Formats: sequence, structure tokens, C-alpha cells
Amino acid sequence: MTEKKVLRLNKVLREFNISLDRAVEHLSSQGYEIEPRPTTKISKEEYDILYKKFKHNQGSIKRENKVFNQNPFGDEIDIETRFKKIIDSIQSSDFDFSNIIDSIPKLTINPKSPLKYLYESFEKDKLVLILGAGVSIEFGVPSWSNLLQLLMVHTIEKKAKTPDTLSKLFNEIFAPNPLISGRYLQHYFEENNSSFETMVREVLYSNINKEKQSLLFDEIIKLCVAPGKSPNLDSIITYNFDDILESKLEKTGLEIPYKTIHGIGMEIKNDELPIYHVHGYLPENGKLNSSHKITFGENNYHEQYSNIYSWNNIVQINKFRDNTCIFIGSSLTDPNIRRLLDIAYEQKGNKKRGHYIIKKRVNIGYLLNKLDVYEMPKELISNEEKLEQVLNNLIELYEKFEENDSSSFGVQTIWVKDWDEIPEILRKVRESVT
Repeated sequence: MTEKKVLRLNKVLREFNISLDRAVEHLSSQGYEIEPRPTTKISKEEYDILYKKFKHNQGSIKRENKVFNQNPFGDEIDIETRFKKIIDSIQSSDFDFSNIIDSIPKLTINPKSPLKYLYESFEKDKLVLILGAGVSIEFGVPSWSNLLQLLMVHTIEKKAKTPDTLSKLFNEIFAPNPLISGRYLQHYFEENNSSFETMVREVLYSNINKEKQSLLFDEIIKLCVAPGKSPNLDSIITYNFDDILESKLEKTGLEIPYKTIHGIGMEIKNDELPIYHVHGYLPENGKLNSSHKITFGENNYHEQYSNIYSWNNIVQINKFRDNTCIFIGSSLTDPNIRRLLDIAYEQKGNKKRGHYIIKKRVNIGYLLNKLDVYEMPKELISNEEKLEQVLNNLIELYEKFEENDSSSFGVQTIWVKDWDEIPEILRKVRESVT
């Protein structure tokens, strides 16, 4: 007797925070073939197989209230009513998405194979790794918003003598704007003659696990093992405060000459690999001094934005202009980085060799999770096929816009289905010249 299908795959994807492809692939490896659609129903046995493999992912996504959303004025918004309007609108739409998508300007960047360019740049010692906040998350480093929230909890408790639970509840409910939070935090520490960087460091490393195995960092380290020899990286630029990369380099047991740069006047020897912490550097251990100032909050960003000749701006412009850069764990939404890419792109003149950014494709399961469509009554989602078609068109539209935005800075997008593909890309670059 065939086991009854009891659960939509879409809900399982959300529970374990995995992509549709990963779920289908794992079930297939265990001898279970299912239709690769978020609307597919799976059995209890199939669910148990996914649970055994991905249960460690549970709890990584905070679920929203399924019944009501509440705005700051206390008005309750009935989600079912809201989604009925969304679904009705989608199901009655006859938009010609192909015309909309085709109307987006074609990419101006050279269509030459991204990997081939990366191979050539690495071989000529002209490849720069640009590391964003996304690369440190897996080690337990808090995201920007979480870091702000943790610091806010600390200051609210100290200043107002507020119990821990109340200060956390304040953050949870009101989620202060990052710019407002950053300004408040800087003023708080100035007024109390406290070391802002010391407190940020304390919070930054509070739950970190540097011993965690990382395929991404394994490949980054392998790209760093031959400073002064060819082929090798030109340099690494990181927008992170942490010392995870330096720690991993030290623990290789190899004498890898590198130099951490986080301020003015730090010289680099010919055989050293420079690691530029352009937003500041807070090593876990050791005394902090004036050179460890971090870019945090409006005042710092205004200062960096207005001073085009600051050391960190000059480094970025030079690297963006003279090298091929690959952005990992970055979204290219920082206004200053966008400005510096613009400046470098103009300075290149006719030699506009591109840079590359790795981004994860949006899968339809993610959109369905965002909409939470399948929590709605069945009559609201009667035309599932059309709903998926519209969402797929929206994904294509989104990717076109993302590609065109990046290409305006001379940055080509490399799409991956899963972040696990990035180490493989770096491995191919490394082995292309061996």
C-alpha cells in the first residue's frame, strides 16, 4: 500500500531552510523520487529522511505571525484578507512578462566566460578577493543588524537599568533603524567615556566558533599559500572587523607571509599578501589602539564618503581599477563601495576588464515562503500552476535588474543555486594554472 502523502514540500523547505534542489537531490540519493515542485506533497517517511539530514538547520529562520501583522499604530492587518487580494490579482493577471523582461537593456559587460577571465587574472597575479559580511556568518559572527541589536541591548540595560528580557523585547518589537541605532551607540559610548571598539569586539566574538570547518575558507586559504610566487592573489579586501581569515592562516602550520592592513602607514613587503580591513579591524586578542578605529554609524560613513583620499578609499579605487575582483558574501548595496566602483570604472578608460560578484539565485520555494501562500485556504490558491509561472517570471525579472545594476559598475554576476558552489568555483580558479 502506498504511503499517504501528508505534507507539502514547501513547508518542509521552510522548516529546514534548504532549497528545493537540495531536498529533491537528497531524497533521490536515498531512493525516493519526487516531483521537483514546492507544491509537491511528501510522506512521513520522506519527511523523516529530510529531518535526519537537515535537522540542524531548524530554527535558523524566524517564522512570522501567521494570523496578524501589526503596524506601529496598533492596527491589526488580517493576513488572509491581504493575501486574498494578492492571489486574486496574480491569478487574474494577463501580463506579458516576456515583453517586460525583453525591454530591460542588454548587459554592456564583455560576455566572455567569467571563469576564463578569473583563470587569466589569477595566472597574472591580478586577482583580488573581496569578502563581505556573508563569509563570516557561518562561524557565528552576528550579522550587521544582529550586532546592532546586541549592542543596543547592552546599552539599554546599562543606561536605564532595564532587565535583560525587557531590553531584548524592545529590540524584538521595534527593531530600531540601523542608522538610528548606530548614531545612538556612538553617542552613548562618547558620553560614557567608554571604548566603543572594545564593546563591539566583545559582542562580535561572544558566540564565534573559529574551529568550525568551512569549505569556503579552506579554498580561500589554498589561494593564499604562495605569496611572492606566481600564480598568487594580488590581495584580499575584507569589509569585516573579525580576524577569522588571519586565524585560519595561522593555523595552517605553514609560514604564509601576509600583512593585515587597517590604517595609515602600514607597509607591505614584496613577498607579503596584503589583507585590507577597509572598514576597520578588531582582532579577538590584544590591546586595541587608535589604528583599530572601525567604520560604524553615520558619522564614520559621512567621514569616509567625504574624504576620497582616505587610505581605505584609495586602496579600493586602485584595486578596482587595476585588477580583477571577485565579490563574495557582498550585496553591493553600500553607497560608498558603489561610488568607488564608479570612479574606478571611469578611470579604466578603454581597458574595462570586468569584476565578478557571486549571488545566489532566488528559488520559487523561497518566494512561496515569503508569501506564506500555502498557509492560506485552498480556494485562495486554486490556480497553483499560474501562480508558479508568475513567480518564475518575477524571479527572471529580478535577476535581470540585479545583473544590469552590477554591470553598470563593470561587475558581472555569477549565479549559483547554492552557496556550497562557491568553494568549487575557487578550486577551479586555483587549479586552472597547475
